[in-house]
Amino acid sequence: MTQKMKKFPQTTRMFQKKNADSSGPSFEKSKIQFLKTGAGFTLLEMIVSIGIFLTALIIILGALVSINEAARKARSERIVADNLSAAVDSMSRSIRVGSNFHCDCTGLASTTPKDCAMTDDTGLGGDACLVFEGQQGDSSNQNDQIAYKLSGGSIERSTDNGATYLPLTAPELSITSLKFYVYGTTPSDDQPVVTMIVRGSAATTQSTKTNFDVQTTVSAYTPSFTFP
Repeated sequence: MTQKMKKFPQTTRMFQKKNADSSGPSFEKSKIQFLKTGAGFTLLEMIVSIGIFLTALIIILGALVSINEAARKARSERIVADNLSAAVDSMSRSIRVGSNFHCDCTGLASTTPKDCAMTDDTGLGGDACLVFEGQQGDSSNQNDQIAYKLSGGSIERSTDNGATYLPLTAPELSITSLKFYVYGTTPSDDQPVVTMIVRGSAATTQSTKTNFDVQTTVSAYTPSFTFP
């Protein structure tokens, strides 16, 4: 018990000495040195860090803009594919079951079949308007003919011999050229054949403009021959 009491004052003196050292000039000096060399950024390091961050941000924003433009372009192409395909299919179905084909909307009163063929290899000839009798049409009635024509950048359709027209294509489509070439309308054992060429563009914005050229050939089901 006596030995333990002797060691206790020695421990107390060591603790007091340690506290005295930590509050002395040497401790203050080491503290100041730590503050001088401690964590932190210089102005140059901050400028470099901000420059790297801005560069990465510009690259990311550029990629996002490109993705957005590609999505808009894809939407324009989908509009072309869906709407133009629907318009051409509608015309093709009507032509297949039609008869008495002729071109030139100025001659709507006529029901006489007439060819409008291509005159050379550059596509001359033909016409921007096609007129014919529909499946349920009466060849003796001039007022029930079906007509397709280009007007105001849109393909229009009439079912009353041109008295009224309704647009067949969407406003996003701008049709710049529409040509019909008709063959085999004279009375014979051949079936009339109609070739359509459609050119134009589609765009939701100017930067997403998509050009297109569509050509299709349709053969009428009804042969052009006369019965004795």
